[in-house]
Amino acid sequence: MFIHQLVHRLIFLLLVSTNLAQSTIQVIGTGTGRTGSTTLHEALSILGYKTYHMKEILTGGSSRAPELDYWFDAFTTNCSHPEQLKDILEKHEYTATVHAINFPCHDALLFDLFPDAKVIHTERSSAELWHDSVSHSICKISRDSMLMRIFGIFFPILRKFKNFTPLLMGRAIFGQYEAVQNVTTEYCLSHKEEMIQFYNDHNARIKAVVPEDRLLVISNHKDGWEKLCEFLEVPVPDVLFPHVNKRESMLKTMALMMVKKIDNFSYAARYLMGFGVCVIGYTFCSWIVKKVTSSRDKSKVA
Repeated sequence: MFIHQLVHRLIFLLLVSTNLAQSTIQVIGTGTGRTGSTTLHEALSILGYKTYHMKEILTGGSSRAPELDYWFDAFTTNCSHPEQLKDILEKHEYTATVHAINFPCHDALLFDLFPDAKVIHTERSSAELWHDSVSHSICKISRDSMLMRIFGIFFPILRKFKNFTPLLMGRAIFGQYEAVQNVTTEYCLSHKEEMIQFYNDHNARIKAVVPEDRLLVISNHKDGWEKLCEFLEVPVPDVLFPHVNKRESMLKTMALMMVKKIDNFSYAARYLMGFGVCVIGYTFCSWIVKKVTSSRDKSKVA
């Protein structure tokens, strides 16, 4: 049994490495946020693709900060310098890219830079479900929360990304060519019609412009490995299909991602610990002062 599994694994790795020998983008994901793009990222990684995703920037530390400058420019000029994106992807030897950060550069990616790449479009089973998921996850954590402010103290790239977020939200969630500020769950719920219109238009456009032989549409990743591997012409791996970044764990995932992988973790850890000690100390002192004040008031009454 062990020998059989070992042989199967070796054959799988051989076929995958042969398929990915060419260091260029072979897969482009075109789904909006909350359609399973992070799950697709993990699945492609298991299959041997080196996959570009927003978190690659966030976990790359200061060395990846210039990429945000590129995306600021791409979102404000409608991807006027696609050759720079190609340089970024080729510099790090990526073979796939799947995040909504690509939105202003979709046409350049699909038809100019990598016209032979296969396209995987993720979507939800209904626009209503997509809107509900976005409203209670992305819209919820995009606001200027205290947790994000604390992380921003120790991770400069997160502060920079915070300034970029309104542009990303505007284009990839609302379909606007300008920044959308102060997005909250309530804001998204009140703009339901606008968001669903954009979502449906985006899905329809991708299906209309991408040739059928290059396109795989995935709804909720309900088919697991089978259709994905068949489309990519790679063997099915002997591991469970990943399902990650669920709505309820989105903030936790981001926090763990920042703590575990940012290159100045030791620096941040010391100061986060110091911050925690200060909070505990402040709480304890406040409690003591409150108790002393209460005792004095009782004495005066007596």
